[in-house]
Amino acid sequence: MSFFKNIFGKKEEPKSSDQIELPWIPETENPWGHTLLDLRPFSQTMISTSENKEMAINAISYNAENGTSFFGQKPANKKKISANISFKTDKTLYPGVLFTPNTMEHKWAVYFDGEFLIFIRSWLREVLVVAKTTQKENELTVETITGEFTPDESPEFTKAILNFILISHSIGEIVPALLPVEFQNNTKSASHWAFSTYGNMAQLGVFDDQFLPVSNSPLRSHSLLHIAVAQGEIKEIENEFKKGVSLNALAGDGLAPLHWSMAAEGIESMTKLLELGADPNSRTYEGATPIMNAVQSNKTEKLNLLLKSGGLINLQDNRGFTALHRACEMGHIDVVKMLLENGADKSISAEGHTALSLAIMTKQNKIVELLN
Repeated sequence: MSFFKNIFGKKEEPKSSDQIELPWIPETENPWGHTLLDLRPFSQTMISTSENKEMAINAISYNAENGTSFFGQKPANKKKISANISFKTDKTLYPGVLFTPNTMEHKWAVYFDGEFLIFIRSWLREVLVVAKTTQKENELTVETITGEFTPDESPEFTKAILNFILISHSIGEIVPALLPVEFQNNTKSASHWAFSTYGNMAQLGVFDDQFLPVSNSPLRSHSLLHIAVAQGEIKEIENEFKKGVSLNALAGDGLAPLHWSMAAEGIESMTKLLELGADPNSRTYEGATPIMNAVQSNKTEKLNLLLKSGGLINLQDNRGFTALHRACEMGHIDVVKMLLENGADKSISAEGHTALSLAIMTKQNKIVELLN
């Protein structure tokens, strides 16, 4: 933990690229046991620009997409290599979004069609790499990779970049990015190459093309079911359910479809999920229930539906907090009334706080009166 605090703890002031010095991190001072180049002073302060208007638009054009427009596309480069790289999954990796760029400093979009991982160069909206996969429970294995991330790269380089993108972009962990060995004595060139290839996702660099870090966290997608739920597309929800997508699967953000239904305008998505058999008490990665999310977002109609559908009101998240804790801290008085009327337990304590102590701390005086 101290390593990350020391390396990533302070905000750097913007400098010109010629002024930036990149420190080396000895192998004894990082968790990976390799000598690393700290790219952060460059990658976290530089801004991507383009005089090409189309490229600039392309770079941030992915947020409304579920990726299906790229399904079936193949890269122009037909180079194919064996890979045999495995990633932990949460039972099954479902078709959908693995990463979408939302700034010009993001260089890749990543989707999964159920068999192929698809890597798109964000500014070009062009598929550069596809990777054929197989799955067994809790594991996805990349068998072959077609295409290249950078021109004339070695097979080891292709595998290392794919591995880095999935861990850093899709799983969201900081890991060293592979850099060309010819730049080992020219850190300025290394930083420019890294920023062009990885954007601001490259925080550390390594010059060993045999380096393939492993993540202990599962690879999850924002599945097509999750996206249909958030967009209120009832027919698509039914289609994905018929295809066998779990109604309780967690997305890349650790939320189940019922939690995503909070984003939909009406209650239709939530109603359909519950009709199909979604667990009204499904848990997020942090242990939150749909009721907790409905409370937090002050969605009384959805809260009422969940309560009528078997949602349990006094469940606690991984830290011990209940829905009532959330409502009291946030000042949602109508929600507090609903919870109390439905049997919310005022006595439950989490990290030294009851619902009453949180209401007092946040000066929710009307709720304090209600609880007393």
